Amino acid sequence: MYSPFDIENQSVIATSEGFGKAPIVVVNMVAESTPYSAIVLLKDVNAVVFDKDGTLVDVQRTWGPAMVHTLEDLVDDFDDRHRVAAAIGVDLAAGTLSTNSPVIAESNAEIAARIAAELDRSVVETALRLEELVTVHVGDAVQPLPGVGRLLSALKDHGFWVGLATNDSGESAAKQLTKLGWRSYFDSVIGYDSGFGAKPNPGMLMASAQRAGCSMDRVLMVGDTATDVGAAKSAGCRVVVVGERPSGISDVTAEITQIGDLSDLLGI
Repeated sequence: MYSPFDIENQSVIATSEGFGKAPIVVVNMVAESTPYSAIVLLKDVNAVVFDKDGTLVDVQRTWGPAMVHTLEDLVDDFDDRHRVAAAIGVDLAAGTLSTNSPVIAESNAEIAARIAAELDRSVVETALRLEELVTVHVGDAVQPLPGVGRLLSALKDHGFWVGLATNDSGESAAKQLTKLGWRSYFDSVIGYDSGFGAKPNPGMLMASAQRAGCSMDRVLMVGDTATDVGAAKSAGCRVVVVGERPSGISDVTAEITQIGDLSDLLGI
């Protein structure tokens, strides 16, 4: 058991009443072998709400190839297709996304607006066609990140309410979860088109808390982008960032290297 100031392990344990009324214990570890920089024991969390892409699903292996096929079906002209691809950060040759591609965090409606502007097309018609194509191609290409299935199973075994809040459409997200064998783990799936707005607005998380029957200080958001962090802060809940912290973001509850590390934070 750690002492409040563990000199040998170069750790500091501090108790606080931050993040609403929820007591937390923060352990700052400096050992290089530690898989994350801060361990937070979140003993009072009732509901865990996940982002999808980049958190549960491999963005590059899923959305890179899917957007190549989507643009092939959506834009017939070769030059127009390459211009649109450049505008939304899609490398058609490599089947990958740029690090700042709007595909990673923006809603399908926002991506459709970008495409429509490049092609001088109707935004509504472009959005409808894009949604149709994305649902098919992302559903075909979807690839999980390691450890997700084990984590979701453990969460349900320990009685957590589990939700999804994604800027993908609700229908497309549900189909992806079904293909991956995860749909039964989720009590709620909310997309940008579910009537609660898109992240970083707080609507998805507020709706999740209502569905879970708990207050916002009992909700934990888990995501990988500034959009996810912004939604959590706007809603007033805690947030764990998976992977590298997005630039310009501070004061997150915890950072973890990979999704499986969430088990340690929740003590499961």
